[in-house]
Amino acid sequence: MGYRLEHVAIYCNDINESIKFYEKHFNGHPTAIRKGSAGYGFCFVTIDGVPSIQLMESAGKSGVHHYGFISDDIEQTAKEFREKNTQILRENRDASGKLTTIFVQDPNGLEMEIRSAR
Repeated sequence: MGYRLEHVAIYCNDINESIKFYEKHFNGHPTAIRKGSAGYGFCFVTIDGVPSIQLMESAGKSGVHHYGFISDDIEQTAKEFREKNTQILRENRDASGKLTTIFVQDPNGLEMEIRSAR
């Protein structure tokens, strides 16, 4: 099974200020800010051609929200995590019901996103 780290999601108090920081210091290129299903604004900042940082609006939190991996086979990944008694916190499925993303918790209490390649 192959995995690669894709992004780190960071809470930010002011998403526009954070975008400016990554543009200024890392020549980052942000996507448009959009609203997530939970109602918060977020965007990805591409640095050196890779969507490395996901910025997530938060009025009271700061730090890492989650980090994300891409899996070669998300169905097999989910199966293996279950077989190893790792609780899947939530799953995302596309309109046809196909599994696209799982979220689990690492030993430090951080959420880890694992998704299929787009």
